[in-house]
Amino acid sequence: MTEAAPPHSDTDFPLARTPVVLEGEGITLVPATEVDIPAITAACQDPEIANWTSVPSPYTEEHARGFVEEYVPRIWTHGGASWGIRRDNQLVGMIDLMVDAGRTTPPWQAELGYWVAPAARGTGVLARAIPLVLDFAFQEMKLRRITWVAAIGNWPSWKAVWRHGFVREGIRRAYELREGGEVRDMWQASLLPTDPREPATPWDGPTTTAAGTPAPAIPSSRDPEALVRQFHSTYRLPVVTGPANVDIERVHMRMGLIAEEFAELMGAVYGEDAEQAVLATVAQCVAADAHTRDTVEAADALADLIYVIYGMALETGIPLDAVLHEVQRSNMSKLGADGQPIYREDGKVLKGPGFFDPDIAAVLESVRLTP
Repeated sequence: MTEAAPPHSDTDFPLARTPVVLEGEGITLVPATEVDIPAITAACQDPEIANWTSVPSPYTEEHARGFVEEYVPRIWTHGGASWGIRRDNQLVGMIDLMVDAGRTTPPWQAELGYWVAPAARGTGVLARAIPLVLDFAFQEMKLRRITWVAAIGNWPSWKAVWRHGFVREGIRRAYELREGGEVRDMWQASLLPTDPREPATPWDGPTTTAAGTPAPAIPSSRDPEALVRQFHSTYRLPVVTGPANVDIERVHMRMGLIAEEFAELMGAVYGEDAEQAVLATVAQCVAADAHTRDTVEAADALADLIYVIYGMALETGIPLDAVLHEVQRSNMSKLGADGQPIYREDGKVLKGPGFFDPDIAAVLESVRLTP
């Protein structure tokens, strides 16, 4: 975490900035020059760079020459910064801080952008370059905010900034116009000088379990319905899109699940006898079923349940968003080695080879609610 810069006005920011070299562990950040044209040309043949960035495709040596001779100097002239990432004196990537020259955004913020050549991915060069750039941005450029924007689904790019504390803020709809007329939505995240340089949230992207089986990306735990929708979609459970109606065949199963979890909560707070008493009372309620099936009252009760559950979490210091994320990771780990659900003959979902129980204790130990 960097100490916050003092208040300043727009006049504190230069229209032009003198290029500098930044030294790091095993890497050097140096503004790209003519000698880097072959390396840039070769790297930008990679289809992943063409897909996720705004570089032209096909990419030629003339594009690289224009980048080095025109684009890089222009970034520095407009108050931003641009470096080639060098390892063993070879350019293996680029990283920029782009300031809006037209001043349609405040001069005290910049957008972080980067790419890494295929042969250098997974070697840690970007993980070492980003902190150097962040320190320069906050300490030398006196920026108050750094943004990151990437096409939805660019998980490697998100992971690079996620590990340094960037907070994903939302989606910029129809933000990027691609060659050929394609319009893409983009993720946006930001980092402030006072933010810790560590992940602000659990990793929400695709991963693999300890058994090597794939696990999908996890939706934001601040949207619980999205988590449950993912579960229903993955395990092929119903999602009714017609008129609301609680008079359905599966209502007994659904009420049973709610009762089981409520009984478990009672047991956790009041003890095993209380848990058994709740289950016995629920059995009596089911036996006395009057077939009321009032959908409006049911909807009201479900909403109230969610409200008071979050209220209890807040009053007891339970970071429910983080707990939900951990539970969802566990739920998604039931998938088989092929990434598909496994079913018993009667339709029950079975646990795959990569299944793991949620580690709630670890979440409670490591995560605290914010004021």
